[in-house]
Amino acid sequence: MQIKNPEEIEQKKRVDSLKQEIFTKYLTKEARERLGSIRYAHPETAENVENMILQAALSNKLKGVIDDKKLKELLEAISVEKKESRITFNRKI
Repeated sequence: MQIKNPEEIEQKKRVDSLKQEIFTKYLTKEARERLGSIRYAHPETAENVENMILQAALSNKLKGVIDDKKLKELLEAISVEKKESRITFNRKI
């Protein structure tokens, strides 16, 4: 593990604070709770959804608040993308 200098620690705190501010502003309580549950079970998926939300918020593309239903739709879209990108080869010899 790498030792971080005070500037890196402060920068991470600022980024985390901004993330929390955006999530509080653009996600309902239920959506934030669901995202927290997903983070526990599937951290990579939660990070992907969070990044999508952050990018949309920072580029002013979010129209309104994301509720639990909309969050489920985002998760389903990510799930479909993952399934479509898998390629398996079955060889019978």
